[in-house]
Amino acid sequence: MRMKKITFLILSYLVFSASVKAQDTCATALTITAGTHTVAAVDGSEIPDPICAANGTGASYGEWYSFTATVDGIANITSDLPANAGGDTRVHVYTGTCGSLTCIAGNDDVDVNASNYLSNTTFAVTMGTTYIIAWDDRWDAGG
Repeated sequence: MRMKKITFLILSYLVFSASVKAQDTCATALTITAGTHTVAAVDGSEIPDPICAANGTGASYGEWYSFTATVDGIANITSDLPANAGGDTRVHVYTGTCGSLTCIAGNDDVDVNASNYLSNTTFAVTMGTTYIIAWDDRWDAGG
């Protein structure tokens, strides 16, 4: 089986005029396709739950996206971009429905020892499956 790699570049600190704001709850998650997506601040009213990344609870806000895979393959979600250098992000990836989410991936820090507190996670995707992606403000509410 040949797998395609799908790359997500999400949560850039640079805000472009054409950027789209993520929604503030799971039920109103912004539908996205592979590409770069920007959020000005992590200030949504629903905190991601369950926690899929390290370092437990402590977030106050979240931002939510929905992605449906168009091919079987490998997806990568990252905020580890030059524009985000020095930032601190945390991401959670789920399947299921709002109120009944199942963790499939998550990441808090790329490399604590190198002081890289951005996020990067890779996971298998199945064509036709919808994945819910949530960022929280556990460490930083900046976009």
